[in-house]
Amino acid sequence: MAQRHTITALSIVACVALSILAGLSIHRDNSVDGWLFDTALWARNVLVPGGEIPNKVVVIAVDQRSLDAPELSYLPRALFSPIWAETLNGLGQADAAAIAFDFLLAYSGGQLKPGYDRDFQRALFRYGDRVVLGRSATTLPAKSYLAALRFDPTALGLLELLPDTDGVIREFPLNLGENGHEAGRSLSAAALDKANFTHALPPSLIPSPRHHPEAIPTYALVNVLRCIKTAPEALADVFGKRVIFIGSVLADEDRRIGAGRYLPSPKPAKDSAITGKAGCDLSRLPPSKANSQTVPGVYLHALAAQSAISGNFVQLATPFWRATLAGTLGLTGALLGLFLAPWAAFLGVFSIALVVWFGEAGALEFGIWLPVFAPILALFLSTVLAYLIRYLVADRRRRMIQNAFGHYLAPSVVEGLLESPHQLRLGGTLSDVTVMFADLSGFTALSTRTTPDELVRLTNQYLAIIADEVDASNGYVDKFIGDAVMAIWGAPSPSDHHAIDAACAGLRIVDKIAEAGVAAKARGDHAYGIKIGIHSGAAVVGNVGSDKRYNYTAVGETVNIAARLEGLPGVYGCSLLLGPSTAAAVGEVILLREIDHVAVKGREAPLTIFEPLDLMGRKTKAQDKSAVDFALALEHYRTRRFQDAATIWRAMGPDDGPAQVMAARAETYADTPPPNAWDGVFVMTGK
Repeated sequence: MAQRHTITALSIVACVALSILAGLSIHRDNSVDGWLFDTALWARNVLVPGGEIPNKVVVIAVDQRSLDAPELSYLPRALFSPIWAETLNGLGQADAAAIAFDFLLAYSGGQLKPGYDRDFQRALFRYGDRVVLGRSATTLPAKSYLAALRFDPTALGLLELLPDTDGVIREFPLNLGENGHEAGRSLSAAALDKANFTHALPPSLIPSPRHHPEAIPTYALVNVLRCIKTAPEALADVFGKRVIFIGSVLADEDRRIGAGRYLPSPKPAKDSAITGKAGCDLSRLPPSKANSQTVPGVYLHALAAQSAISGNFVQLATPFWRATLAGTLGLTGALLGLFLAPWAAFLGVFSIALVVWFGEAGALEFGIWLPVFAPILALFLSTVLAYLIRYLVADRRRRMIQNAFGHYLAPSVVEGLLESPHQLRLGGTLSDVTVMFADLSGFTALSTRTTPDELVRLTNQYLAIIADEVDASNGYVDKFIGDAVMAIWGAPSPSDHHAIDAACAGLRIVDKIAEAGVAAKARGDHAYGIKIGIHSGAAVVGNVGSDKRYNYTAVGETVNIAARLEGLPGVYGCSLLLGPSTAAAVGEVILLREIDHVAVKGREAPLTIFEPLDLMGRKTKAQDKSAVDFALALEHYRTRRFQDAATIWRAMGPDDGPAQVMAARAETYADTPPPNAWDGVFVMTGK
């Protein structure tokens, strides 16, 4: 026992230690944690809808319709500087907070035609305090553009988007390094700087979007150009004080996967943002590509800026909390593996993992990303490891004993031997128990009318009813004696209510034997009746026999009395009788009626026997009346008013076996009174 407890404790400690190590060592940048985070965003959106879409960030899209429009179709995109000049002037006049180009404008049209880029250069010079041009780690925009921006490093933003190991972009460093050195601000960070966004931000943003990235208000470039020409004063309502990102949204260009890939795609607004202006229509664009998990890169830059402004970003949970959760789930998994059946442990692991994943989704509401892959992995592996240890080491002795004795001993006895193998020796202890003897009525008569195979089949069927009820009530089937059963409650599993368990089991056995008999007769089959005697008291319980072969049983006067009581139901025309000690223990739970004083063979003092009628919670008025009438008749009987007693008993009906037996005896005494020394005790001359 001590060895088993030691192995169990060491298994738990090992599982917790390994789980904590996993929580500390597994970085969040893995495919499983990334997928769990993305699905947690979806779950949060389902449980707590995001509300209105923030409009502090806007995207101006270079879409296919714009490229095909007359205003743009005559130019290759490398020579769009006149278009950008017009756009920048219009947005600058609309009081845009910042304008970021998600392009690497490395080519200057001035190389082709002197003065070609002059308008764009002038616009850059005029609005340089609000403009951010895209650059890469190795390539800068054209020098003429840099000169127009006064070579201001804050007017440049790095275009690189760094994916996790699964190719999904979840994290946005505000500063990106080049060759181990800080190279500059990211495009979104530079745009925020230009917009004078002064709130403190972590070094790296992990957006926690409430909407799909393409839900950011998006307008076609050609529509913006037309509104600049026809209604420039109205643009301030759409672009004023906003951070604007200009980029390509073509279906097959610069497409990336973001964490919001499972969020529902937005529905385009039906109305234009500007109405009543001839030639100016700023309707929001629909998603760039239907049913796609990828989005144009410009939306991810815009999402990072939007998350910073709205506060919809999360910070990674500290190693302490990751290790704590992993250790807790490791402990839980160890307990599941050590103490539950495999199917129950698997169900527990799945349920707990689901709860933990919902916890990750809930933590997003508080600005925390708690990666749960390591804790869930710890839960699963701890369960498997603990079960393997239990199966290979701790359960070895258990399986050996179960295999050896499982078909011959009751489960409760086998469990007792598993917990205390020293019980496998001769000897016993004095215990307070309840003993039942149950005998099938009609066995002898039936044996002369049926084949041996049929007799055994039918007998086993009825004995199984008795054994099942004994096992179900925490009793122990001591032995089968031909067509009879001996059972014990209170040992080997101790119980403070063994008498109640035994009496309730006896009532259920009587009911089920009767039901089986009715069903058998309905199909023309043979049936048994039942006689049960139950008595409670002290008995020596343990192993009796020889050194080579012994049996777990109970011996003593309590057992002998129960055996004598088993013969009395046949005398009194009923199925179940209780001894006085059992009746005293169950009187508040079961409705009883006292039947008689009986002197049984082998015992000098008489016994008072009782018949249980039903549970107190189920008793009927008829049963209550039966108990009262029988008690009144018994009082007349013992005071020698035999005829009065017989009258009451006869009136209780021909189906009441004990009443009719006592009525016949009272009538006999009425005709031939007993001696004056008669004490009301009926003397049994047989068993």
